[in-house]
Amino acid sequence: WNWSKNSSPANDWLLDVKLRVTGRGRLGADGMAIWFTENPGVEGSVFGSNDQWNGLGIFLDSFDNDALQNNPIIAVMVNDGTKSYDHQHDGSSQIQGSCIRDFRNKPLPIRLKIEYINQGLTIYINNGISQDDNAFEFCTHIDRIQLPKVGFLGVTAATGGLADDHDVLEFLTHTYSDRQVAAQNQAATDEQAKKYKEEYEKYEQELEQQQADYRKDHPDATTPLNEQQLYETEYDREFRVILEGQDQIRVALTSIDKKMAELLGRIERLSSTGGGQAQDVPSIGSNVPADVARIQDINRVINANTDMTRTIQSFSQILTDLQQKVNYVQTNFKNQQPVGTGNQAATSNVDPKVLNELRDTIRQIKSETNTLFVEDQLIFVYS
Repeated sequence: WNWSKNSSPANDWLLDVKLRVTGRGRLGADGMAIWFTENPGVEGSVFGSNDQWNGLGIFLDSFDNDALQNNPIIAVMVNDGTKSYDHQHDGSSQIQGSCIRDFRNKPLPIRLKIEYINQGLTIYINNGISQDDNAFEFCTHIDRIQLPKVGFLGVTAATGGLADDHDVLEFLTHTYSDRQVAAQNQAATDEQAKKYKEEYEKYEQELEQQQADYRKDHPDATTPLNEQQLYETEYDREFRVILEGQDQIRVALTSIDKKMAELLGRIERLSSTGGGQAQDVPSIGSNVPADVARIQDINRVINANTDMTRTIQSFSQILTDLQQKVNYVQTNFKNQQPVGTGNQAATSNVDPKVLNELRDTIRQIKSETNTLFVEDQLIFVYS
């Protein structure tokens, strides 16, 4: 057994106990207890401590004395110094709360979190299986527990014919701050926050007054930049995306134009030299003559070129529609923008339907560009 040398107040507190209970037998005995009593206990019959204690006892009972198959169990009993623990029946009629948990021979130490707040006791347990130290499970909760105003903390254990080892690895105590002191601290904090707010408002008023005086004394000075002008409006963002998309399209078309010129040159060379080189090319894994295979390749290139021409024509029509829609948005923006209201007011005058059509057009252009790229790669493969 082990008891604290100094007493502790029975105000709000928290116990964090890490322990291990091990034994060779399938059954264990007898168990251990965690105490908060008015006086330090002495050796006795209740899990190693004396009976008729005054205070709180939390029992980790390993042996099933009443043969009801409800052990191992974690039980709570509060005694006023007059009751004797019914050991033969595991105190079944005396305990105020309990939970059945197997805490013996676990791979990891188990942890108990015992919380006493506002005369309410709550127990949580970490079952010793998970490596997560915060994996607690609810065990039991008891309200309206009357404990001595001052008490001593202790841990005791007892064994019988079936011996277990009861090891306490950590025993940490925490006290919660007094509610009245906490309320006073909160009031002081609120008062300080109020003071800071008043100082900030006063400083802001002085700053605005200084700016007004400066503008009055220097009327020719540059007008300060409006803060809203630093942010991009929705219209500006949409328009910027359209311009960036047009620039990407221009670059893609330039690249496609160069590749088309190269393809036309290759097709002309193949057409002019196809007959002379056909005799030197062996058959390709079949009975098809080499000159026929070469003609088939040329036909594939011509067909791919035709498809690309058709796609470019469709692509040109899409670009024309896009240019018309962009011109419409620009004209609408210039005609409907109120004077002196900035770009923010113009945002509401832009038809959302037009913006959605522009987005759809840009997506279609991207799709057509990908199609051109794939067909371009196919032509290179055939050539």
